[in-house]
Amino acid sequence: MRRTSLGALAGLAIFLAACDQILLPGLNPAAPETKAEDDTFGGYTEADLTPTPEEIAAEQAEAEQAAEAEAAAAEDVAVEETPAEGVTAEDGDGAAPAPGPDTAPAPDEDAQLMPAALRAATLGPINAGICSLPDGAAPTPTVARAAGATGLEEPVAGVEAVNALAATLGSFPGIVKLEPRRAEPTGAIASGHCGAVRIARNWFVTAAHCIDEPFDELRVIGEAANLRSPEAKRVSADYAICHAGYQGTNNGYANDIALVRMNEAQIAALGNVPVARFGATAKPLAPANYPAGEMAGWGLTRFDGQLSNELLTTRLKITHAGPATITVASENGAGPCIGDSGGPLYVTEEDGSKTVVGILSVVEQNRTTGHFCEGDYSGRYTNLQGYAGWISAVMALCETDGAACR
Repeated sequence: MRRTSLGALAGLAIFLAACDQILLPGLNPAAPETKAEDDTFGGYTEADLTPTPEEIAAEQAEAEQAAEAEAAAAEDVAVEETPAEGVTAEDGDGAAPAPGPDTAPAPDEDAQLMPAALRAATLGPINAGICSLPDGAAPTPTVARAAGATGLEEPVAGVEAVNALAATLGSFPGIVKLEPRRAEPTGAIASGHCGAVRIARNWFVTAAHCIDEPFDELRVIGEAANLRSPEAKRVSADYAICHAGYQGTNNGYANDIALVRMNEAQIAALGNVPVARFGATAKPLAPANYPAGEMAGWGLTRFDGQLSNELLTTRLKITHAGPATITVASENGAGPCIGDSGGPLYVTEEDGSKTVVGILSVVEQNRTTGHFCEGDYSGRYTNLQGYAGWISAVMALCETDGAACR
């Protein structure tokens, strides 16, 4: 979250183009004021990616044929053959390795042995899939590696705060810190830094770009505004599902949305994180009805600085609300920055309650100075109202048939 002014960082601009999805003029989709009225980015919208009944039937038929072929091929393979080294049921998203030849699968491991084609087809009709980047897409570096944000800083009071004030959890129901972690060959732990928000008993919503690279652990930190507080709970999530239309830079981070699931034991260990109301608002979501929203997060307090240890918040001007995205503008130089991705955007209803309407996807440069997270700049949130059907479909499928989603 932006709090202070900073100088030009031209040397880092190209390297950080994919980091936390900072938009660079000429390399990414058109700016909000020049994009089409139908709210398309990279040629895709949620409606474009909704399959017809005929397409669903064709996908299912194709999947059945692929599953039959795979089963037939498996019969010809010697039972003592060992699975490929390092391959897991979720292809790197935190599941246990597939059992070896001497391991008898437990009943609940049957899901992990489901043919990949059948699993993909089960998720396919609802435009969902296991989180990953498409082949050839630019990588999304973790904040820790890209910006050197290896430590956390305490917020500084005074004029440097520039409207980014310390927040209380009670004012932002459901918010948590999300840290995808993986071990590097050197032995170091690479950690991503994002936000997420709890929208159902076992479910959190975040940005797909936060978890589009393989990780060993999907850590969630909750129940404390200060991450160093002894009250902060750190829990590993079960698994994550991303929108199938997400392609990273290949389509300008359209459909940048993912769902993270926790099982009952994990939810209990996380403590008292309330379920936030999300999606539908009392009045139509438009700048005329909701001229401002509020964000909160533990992101960078300046572009070349460190991550905040304390939950910070600021108001943002809502400048556009389309079916897929919500565009916001910084206010008095304060706004989202790297590390706030996946975090919620709240609007306040007339009765004082709050509704989560978006999750942070991209942040733009200041058009005048070219600097990041400084002065007047815009950001883009994935509109949860436009993806309400997708969210409901994924949660319903995974709760009914967990084997389809693991």
